[in-house]
Amino acid sequence: MTAPVVYKVGGPALEDPALLGPLAAEVKRASGPVVLVHGGGRQVNRLLEALAIESRFIEGRRVTSPEAMEVVEMVLSGLANKALAAGLTTAGVLAAGISCRDAGLVMARLEPNLGRVGLPETVRPALVQALWAAGIVPVVSPVASTEDGASVNVNADEAALGLARSLGASALVYLSDVDGVRIGDSAVSSLTAREAEARITDGTIAGGMVLKVRVALEAARSIPQVVIAGRARLEGRFAGTTITAEEVRS
Repeated sequence: MTAPVVYKVGGPALEDPALLGPLAAEVKRASGPVVLVHGGGRQVNRLLEALAIESRFIEGRRVTSPEAMEVVEMVLSGLANKALAAGLTTAGVLAAGISCRDAGLVMARLEPNLGRVGLPETVRPALVQALWAAGIVPVVSPVASTEDGASVNVNADEAALGLARSLGASALVYLSDVDGVRIGDSAVSSLTAREAEARITDGTIAGGMVLKVRVALEAARSIPQVVIAGRARLEGRFAGTTITAEEVRS
């Protein structure tokens, strides 16, 4: 089998119905079987706010109380997951929505001081492979389980990396609300580890992009192609920023 391609879908690619057709076309062009892992942070934020449940972040990760975890799972594994799978199917890509909890797809370990937040620890890709065998594209919510079966909030970028490694992916594409990593006034076509660390240190790369870039750099150590991209990629205007794992030297 040709090596698969993993997409992490967030931002406009997840929320704008007009981009479902271009996203489906991107999936059809992929060189191998595809799995999509999605986020949905803004939808989660809206429901948490409506329910008066506190929402805060530490270094790009949502601090998740048990009450917030119920909302996270409801939105990500429910509304966002099923809408994306149905939209892709309507656009001509047969897709099925699952979560990292299904068939033990991703087991996670809890991170300290963040509540129900975890990092991928074990990936069992049998369910993804079964869907591929049936000609179906898996659309995956990043909500995972701990070893005792409880739900845990996993950052979608990190869930996508865990799946990409387990599946031996040839490419990992992060589609978000930016068209790439911006240095100055525009997104750059490529970024090395040395350049990334320098731009993080001087504050050029900041906020949630710091975690995204660090995860992408980690991915580039074992995955041949890693890209941070957005709407412009789907519209054929800019393919995104290719991340390379050049070692940082002192």
